[in-house]
Amino acid sequence: MQFSLQVGARDFWEAARADIAAARRRVLIQAMTFEGDSAGLGVAEAICASPASERRVLVDDYSRHVINDRFLALSSDPELAAEARATWDMFDAICASGAALRITNPVGGNPLNYPLRNHRKLLVMDDAVWIGGINFSEHNFAWHDMMLRIENAEVADWFAGEFDKDWRGKPSLASTEFEGLSLHGLDGANNAEGSLPLIDLFENARHSIEVISAYPTFPFVSAMARAARRGVETTIYTPRPNNKPIIRDYLTGVARRSGIALRLLPEMTHVKAVLIDGEAVVVGSSNFDFVAYRANSEYFAVLKRPEIIADFETRLFAPARSQSTEPAGDDHSPWRSLRARVSLGLADILLHGLSHPVRIGEWRRP
Repeated sequence: MQFSLQVGARDFWEAARADIAAARRRVLIQAMTFEGDSAGLGVAEAICASPASERRVLVDDYSRHVINDRFLALSSDPELAAEARATWDMFDAICASGAALRITNPVGGNPLNYPLRNHRKLLVMDDAVWIGGINFSEHNFAWHDMMLRIENAEVADWFAGEFDKDWRGKPSLASTEFEGLSLHGLDGANNAEGSLPLIDLFENARHSIEVISAYPTFPFVSAMARAARRGVETTIYTPRPNNKPIIRDYLTGVARRSGIALRLLPEMTHVKAVLIDGEAVVVGSSNFDFVAYRANSEYFAVLKRPEIIADFETRLFAPARSQSTEPAGDDHSPWRSLRARVSLGLADILLHGLSHPVRIGEWRRP
């Protein structure tokens, strides 16, 4: 089993594009965001040109409603409308190339379906798998982020099986074990059960927890707080220029009450990674937030192989420690923290009990 950590979208895409070009048996691509800009078009062109006998693409319905982090229905911007048309043209071109494309979790006519997203980011090319946080759009490519490549036939077959369940609209909880690697799939309906291995890692940490994420919330932060109260050195690294500042406001309040050390990073990061006791790394699509716990389809992997843990330590966690600073000045406001905690709690109540009646749909232009 071979691992390769790629930090930054450019390095990831150069390696992933080579995997797509070399694949002969299968190219399976899944993302929540896939936009018709320079980043997304490059991915689409690679899919269209691939010589693989099986080419399938899953895109969440999010990308038919939100482009460049803006709701299409709420905008009259002609440039945004042009990018949306370019995105629809891109999807049509993928289908015209002979590849198959389907939409996960279609919203349909019910706005309550909108929060129930398939949040997975996955590439399977023959026996190589990529997991992590990078979506296919210019603004996602511009963020600090990472993807992990795993080369192993059995691992690739497991992820291909999970992809196929999404393809058929029949996701389910799943987990499997390899030497030094455990894989977990959350189906969006039973995530509380599927998240238990992750929460147990926080609960059973002996001396240290370090988390890099833009969006961590309860119940994962609550588990981290319990660890901090029993003496585990617990640190969250999150961006000061967060594209969802409500999460930063929530975290500044939680940190002050719980003993968690909050460190603010100088740039937007979309990395989702946890280092437990220096002995285990968690990586995947989960933001360690209440949405991942309640509603999103997600993947996460737990790695206990020293060689890849050392790479995460050197290339992600050591820079986070050196580049981050403590909250200061206007970073914290008791009023903003209270408002954030109440707002996120109400959102959690709204999500609890929602279920998506339709999990897959064929691609059609809006």
